[in-house]
Parts: sequence; C-alpha cells; structure tokens
Amino acid sequence: MRRITAAIAVLLLGLAACDSHTAQRVVPTPAPAANLCERLAPRLTGWKAAEAESRLTAPLADNCSLVDTTQEFHRVWVALSAIPVTDAQFAQSRKGDTEWVTGMQYAAKVIDGEVGPGSWAVDPAAAAPWLVFRAGNRPVELRMVNDGSGTLDELRSIAQTIVGLPGGLPTAPAIIAQPECARGTAAAERLLGEKAVLRRDTLTDGYLWCQRGSATRSVAVRSGGLGSDPALDFGYVKGGFTSHRVNVGAEGWQQTDGELAFRTTKDAYVELVATPDSTLNAGLLVALAQAIAPAYE
Repeated sequence: MRRITAAIAVLLLGLAACDSHTAQRVVPTPAPAANLCERLAPRLTGWKAAEAESRLTAPLADNCSLVDTTQEFHRVWVALSAIPVTDAQFAQSRKGDTEWVTGMQYAAKVIDGEVGPGSWAVDPAAAAPWLVFRAGNRPVELRMVNDGSGTLDELRSIAQTIVGLPGGLPTAPAIIAQPECARGTAAAERLLGEKAVLRRDTLTDGYLWCQRGSATRSVAVRSGGLGSDPALDFGYVKGGFTSHRVNVGAEGWQQTDGELAFRTTKDAYVELVATPDSTLNAGLLVALAQAIAPAYE
C-alpha cells in the first residue's frame, strides 16, 4: 500500500536518505471516531491515539496515529485500508514499492515484513522505517513519522497487536462522498483504468478534497487557500525545470511526470496526484483537472 509523493517534496526525494512515505505534505485532518489507533492505544503501554495526516494510499485508507506519551516526536502513522485485497493485489502493491525504491536508488531494499504472508518493510539507516502487512486481508501500513525516532522492531510489535486485536478491525464504509466531487467521476475512472470502488471525499479547512481509488490505484484532487500545502505545491510545480502551462483554471502547470496544479479565479489552489507512479498519465490528469475545475469556482 503506497503513499503518493507530493510536488513540494519531490526535490527531497532525490536524496537517498529520504523516505517515500514521508514525502506528501499534508494538512492534518481529524481522526474518525473509533478508529484503529483508539482501539490499539489501551493495549500498548506508553502510547496514545491522536489525529493523523491524510495521505494518498492505494487502496484508499483511513488514517490515525499513535504518539509516545513521554515523547511527542516519537509517533507512528497508521493507515488501515477501507477494503480487503486479494493475494495478487497485495503482491502488486509490494511490486510498486519495490520499483519505487529501486528507481530512486534508495539506501535500503524492500525486505520481508515478518508479519504474515506477503508482508514487506523498508528500514533505511538514515530515515524512518515502514511496514506493510494484512490483517483480515485488509492492508495496514505502519511507519515512523520522524526520521530516527523509532525502529522497525517497534512497528512489528504494533503489527502483531493489530493482527491479534480482539473483535477484529474497525469497519469502514467504502464510500465517503461529497456531491461536488461527482463531476470528476468519469475522468477519474479513465485515469484509474477501472471503476472506482472507494471514495474518501472531505472538506479540509473548508476546501474540497476528492479521492477515488480501486484496490491497487488511487487519485486525489486536493485544494487549499494561500499558505496551504496545495498552494505551496502549486508554486513548486510552476517553478519546476520540466513544467509547462496547461489550460486549467486561471493558471495551470504540469510536470513531465504528470503531476498537475492550478489556481482558480478565487485564489484557491488545487493539486492532482495519483499512485502508483504508473497512474500518472499526463493527458488523463489534465482531463480530470478540467472536469473537476468548476467545483472550485
């Protein structure tokens, strides 16, 4: 289960010590009630449940975090897939992580996660480790939020607690929808190459976020005002060496890898991202941006 990198973090990702799973600059959103972390915390000595950063994963997941009660810096991001996946779909996600790590010439390799069949982990010497496994056939991703703040062994211990959680995992609806996102459905599904079976739409600080996905691919349209992460990402995309203008909104820019951001006439900033990297089809991202743009005016 992969998290997409955002534009503002792309430069940092060129460093071997950087973690793909820390790359997305995000706006914190409230953790849903009765989430996995709230179930876990009473069973883990010295941990409490807290709000989580919303990151794009494939499949789409519900996020929360565990925080060390004695050291706020020591934090674990927890993502629980909204749906179960097959062995083949889970293996495809692992392949995506492996290809990304290899392509970035990462200072670590994908290794056996040691938490059930098909699980995997990455444990860089100078960056935060992450672990992906399944509980009840639903992918779960754990990762240390801050470099050097924790170990892979800690993540494996938390994973074992999740696997053995009495009563099983919290249930989650497949669809959480905002009606304004509906205009992007057809274009998003062309980008995914299949029907979207998951949605995680929300208003973040009053700005519309539309996220759709299948069991192996996801795409997100996220927005914000001046000073927000989408605004910062717009500036990064606009200033990129490989960026070019696109006909979206009041001012749109796209990188050669497909990532796209635009500004509206009302000074909202919108970014489009997708995962895995093979989903970043430049033309289809433009089509999605043009279809969804009226929702932001």
